[in-house]
Amino acid sequence: MTEIHASFLSAACRTDAGCVRGNNEDLPLCDPDRGVFAVIDGVGGQAAGEVAAAIASTEIMARLARPLGTPAERVREAIALANNEIFRQAEEWPNLHGMTCVLTLALVVGRHVTIGHVGDSRLYKLAPDGIKKLTHDHSPVGEREDAREITESEAMRHPRRNEVFRDVGSEYRDKDDAGFVEIVEAALENDHALLLCSDGLTDMVSSSTIEHLVRKHAGDPQLVVDALVAAANDAGGKDNVTVVYAEAPGFAPAVRGYWFGASGPASPVREAARIESASRVAHGGIERTSAAQPRQAAMSLAGGWRWIVSRRATWFGCGMVMGVAVALVLAWRLDTVAPPARRTLAVSDGGGQTFSRIADALADARPGDVVQLEPGTYKEQVVLPDGVDLVARLPGKATLMRAEGATGEWRAVTADGPSGGRIYGIRIDSSVAAPIDVGLHISGAGRRVELVDIEGPMRAAIELTGATAVTIRGCVVHNAQGPGVTMDASSDAAIANNAFVRTGRAVEPALSLKDATRTVVTRNLFAGYGVEIIRGVSADERAQLLSGNFVVAAEPTIAR
Repeated sequence: MTEIHASFLSAACRTDAGCVRGNNEDLPLCDPDRGVFAVIDGVGGQAAGEVAAAIASTEIMARLARPLGTPAERVREAIALANNEIFRQAEEWPNLHGMTCVLTLALVVGRHVTIGHVGDSRLYKLAPDGIKKLTHDHSPVGEREDAREITESEAMRHPRRNEVFRDVGSEYRDKDDAGFVEIVEAALENDHALLLCSDGLTDMVSSSTIEHLVRKHAGDPQLVVDALVAAANDAGGKDNVTVVYAEAPGFAPAVRGYWFGASGPASPVREAARIESASRVAHGGIERTSAAQPRQAAMSLAGGWRWIVSRRATWFGCGMVMGVAVALVLAWRLDTVAPPARRTLAVSDGGGQTFSRIADALADARPGDVVQLEPGTYKEQVVLPDGVDLVARLPGKATLMRAEGATGEWRAVTADGPSGGRIYGIRIDSSVAAPIDVGLHISGAGRRVELVDIEGPMRAAIELTGATAVTIRGCVVHNAQGPGVTMDASSDAAIANNAFVRTGRAVEPALSLKDATRTVVTRNLFAGYGVEIIRGVSADERAQLLSGNFVVAAEPTIAR
């Protein structure tokens, strides 16, 4: 089944350490193409909370990439996998003991959102005429606020507001454990918006102010998240604050049409009344216009349309649409030959599919095709043609290994060419008995490497030679011995949300670069490496590159 995700949503996110904390243990996920939005709030102090958040991010994205099960099942399993991996690593690494996180995860499929929630982060849904909190705080103070035993302002000032009784990672969990993952299902209409946030926002900014700022900047998601983070910091910024915001295309026009009357924007008195009304219903429901006010609603709608028509940007947009339409007609008239259809060529190591060897599928592939690997082990080198995708149907379940008795240098995957392509979800396994020299060797332009696991001794896990505009995202490199990524001076790459883990003594760095200005390194986890995590750059450049990442020092050697 082909899923329709949330590409119709425009979205943005922002995270900030705040005004008091020295580090940021929050982590946002904002992927409208896959319909994945989340706020992860790490707990553990120092680097441990950041590591917990990074682990949760990697596990969640890996599970949600597999479209198996209902959205609710996928969300439950994603959070459970994150929980158990955090628990496992906390047990394995003494300096990470006690790390956990709380999180709110939203998966949008079609016009429906499935929410998985653990802890005291929040998800709000906004409609043209109101705001509603869909999640429940799993905390003593939050429960009392949801039960209306105390007001929102009293909860924000309560001395126990930061206590939670549910978390992700403190003990082993099954996805169906009672009292673990709260699942909420909701419709997502064309005039709705979603706001996910950590308690660093809601402890400092009221829901009515949140709604006001969203409405003020509706239509520009980046302005929305920037304004909310600024409001939290202006109020004191006592904690890390993270905001993820996504709005459907009809939200901003609907907001303006609803709140702009025939004579222009609402007056200060009307606006104050509206905010007070919103405050009364923020936790109980979305307040709607009374059916007894059709004339007022019609005048409001007419005023909204007048506001839209009066804007120069509207007419500029109309001109752009007309220009695009003319270009499409000309393109259709000038080129009546349809492009070749994009094909999926399935490969299974057990036979029974279209191809039994990757090489046979690649020989038949043309640019734009997808070579899809069924679960299994493939003992062959892959030379990936230009513009062809190599994907595992189930991420992590299709493994490339060196063939027995093979001689000479062995590169698991070689990819070059100017048209790019995607390498997704495969696993590359090297061992002393069957060593791989290089996991991925990439040249050319535009390759995307996503959710690839590379493990075992090798000269380099990912090698970039003359490779430009490369994206390396969501990958795990474990015990590679050589660098996790090595790049020559002519290569550039964005390296984000990956985990580079080394157990034992690390001789080589995680990253070996030639030019720091050609590389973006952000939101990665580096664990078990020594001082030299990045080689080939100056000390100042190394500090700058690592500033947006999570670093866990190697275990100290204990003399016996």
